[in-house]
Amino acid sequence: MQTEEARIREAMDDVRTGNTAGGRIVYSKDLRRLVRVDDAEVTDGKDPDRYLSVKPEDMDVFADPEERVPFIVLPGEQIHTVLSTREPRRLALQCRDGGKVYNGIAKTDLSRALPATIQWAPPGQGIAVTEIGAPTDRVRVIVSPRTSPSGEAMGQSPHEILGFVRTGDGWKAATVCVIPVREELFSRAKGLLETDALADATVFVVGLGSGGSPIAWELPKQGVMHFDIMDHDRLETGNVVRHMAGISDVGRLKTDVMREMILEKNPFAEVRAWDCKVSWNNTEFLRRIIRRADVVVIATDNRESRVILNKLCVEENTPCIIAAAFRRAHGGQVLRVRPHESPCYQCFLGALPEQAAYERVSNQEQADEVAYSDRPVAVEPGLSTDIAPISLMVVKLVIQELLKGKETTLKSLDEDLSAPWYIWLNRREKDTDFENLEPLECSVDGMHVLRWYGVDLPRNTGCPCCGDYVGETAARDGVEVSGDDAAEFAEQAAAI
Repeated sequence: MQTEEARIREAMDDVRTGNTAGGRIVYSKDLRRLVRVDDAEVTDGKDPDRYLSVKPEDMDVFADPEERVPFIVLPGEQIHTVLSTREPRRLALQCRDGGKVYNGIAKTDLSRALPATIQWAPPGQGIAVTEIGAPTDRVRVIVSPRTSPSGEAMGQSPHEILGFVRTGDGWKAATVCVIPVREELFSRAKGLLETDALADATVFVVGLGSGGSPIAWELPKQGVMHFDIMDHDRLETGNVVRHMAGISDVGRLKTDVMREMILEKNPFAEVRAWDCKVSWNNTEFLRRIIRRADVVVIATDNRESRVILNKLCVEENTPCIIAAAFRRAHGGQVLRVRPHESPCYQCFLGALPEQAAYERVSNQEQADEVAYSDRPVAVEPGLSTDIAPISLMVVKLVIQELLKGKETTLKSLDEDLSAPWYIWLNRREKDTDFENLEPLECSVDGMHVLRWYGVDLPRNTGCPCCGDYVGETAARDGVEVSGDDAAEFAEQAAAI
């Protein structure tokens, strides 16, 4: 005859191994012990408070105190889908921290995910964890009705979410945490701006290196939902200390890395990734992407790509923000282009050619371009902490551009960030225009390091890109231009 101790131990094992999902084991207040019952017996009109549902986590008190219970994190949207369809579904889970956490919130390709199943257990029909899912499952989740309706009066969900993880000894109960991701993801931004204000915006980020990757990583955290990202390069070992990616990403396309990182921050975002190089050969392809963008971020490390993108943005009347770090990242600059309102990049090149050439050497190709035959130039792109302020300023300007005309707490920044050109200084670099600046110390006046400076730069009305190049050139030279000549001049100007 089975002893009471053995019977209770057997009942506890059934609960912990998932053999009682659906409420087969309850604690009877009348009998003061665990009993096996059918759901119908609990809900047949008798006092529901006579029974307490026993869940897997209730058995944790009998577990080895050194043994940590696995943790399963699921989005509330997944639970709602199961409740509405009542059909089993495959889960896309990531196994983290050596099996301590199974995360189903991150957007994970099913082909690369941990095999898992979530299934509905009908009321009155207990279901064992061994009876569901696929043979390869590592995790199984069962959604079942609570055996005691009184739980709803206490603010509990009318359903129980039971999770189990396969171990060497069989199935082990796990704690399940259900999170309403859409509601909570941007909850800390409330009061500053409604994130819906950015939800319909599309940002095109070109260049995903040490400057562009933090920009692409920050924007989804602000509520931007639609992205086009472009870079032709792969992550190299030397990039890691300045890039958002890690050593495990070396060899991967930067577009693939950043797409994952954006979705890791906002799994509801839409990301289109293009692993190609900006050139004069693919301008029409670039134009199509720019047309659907609200703002274009140009974080490339060469002048040609900036000229091309600037020209296309002006032609499509799309705002663009161009970021660049100085040599050895002793400082940097950001140019915001509002087509036909502010100076464009071509205006900038014409007005300040020396400042435009004052850029960092971040790869061997750039070093070879500026090296002398008898004196090579070192690749010295600078520290990530020196590049970070420039990237963050771009993010600020993008947000303000997207919120233009909307009433938010950030609206006052429109007055502060009204300049077209911004300069940031990290240090008083030797052999530069900033070498002899007064030290920052306790000063609040004058030009110093570790500060932003907004610079008023006039637009060139005769700019070959955004101005009347043909008309102003003809007026300056005292000639009349019309017909075919005007068309030819316009074509030449567009090629500059």
